[in-house]
Amino acid sequence: MRSHRAHRVLPAIVLFVGCPIVPATPVKPSDWSALCRPEILPPAIRNRLKEEFGSWKIQEPAHLSPWAHARWQDEKPLTCPGIAVGQFENNRTRSYAVLLVPRDHPVARYRLLVFSPKAGRQSFEMKTVEQFDDGGADNFFIHGVQISRFFDEQSKRTFQVYARECILLVDSAESEYETDLYFWSNSRYERQPVDY
Repeated sequence: MRSHRAHRVLPAIVLFVGCPIVPATPVKPSDWSALCRPEILPPAIRNRLKEEFGSWKIQEPAHLSPWAHARWQDEKPLTCPGIAVGQFENNRTRSYAVLLVPRDHPVARYRLLVFSPKAGRQSFEMKTVEQFDDGGADNFFIHGVQISRFFDEQSKRTFQVYARECILLVDSAESEYETDLYFWSNSRYERQPVDY
């Protein structure tokens, strides 16, 4: 968990671009709000968000800055800017990453949470992967991608990465552009800036 966006420098990741990008059906602006409907998340996660983060909401297309909105629209497939679903921790179960912003002032701050199923139960473990309280939250969105876009087999062994997918946190402010990769390694999420 970080309150500032300072980077922990890890050894360089070998960029491996061997994964084809499958074109998605275009989503009309009138359908953007449907991308973030609560039913995407399991009931246990929805209930926990309601109980513990009642004054927060999931990042939505309507609350992105113009620069972030334009960058988000380029993602394929186009998904909710505040929800990423994938096999982020292992290749057997799906985890749910959620980017939350305050309901009353969504620009002020964000929290990046990941919910992972507990073995043999209907409940989920919550991890706070990052938090940021210095404003500009409307410039951020998340996206799930295949880990093979950033790690070749040698890099996976080096970093002990065994999951198929990872989470991208994209910052698309007017004056800066940054993307951080979050990947599961040694029972925790590691962060690495990447070109994306």
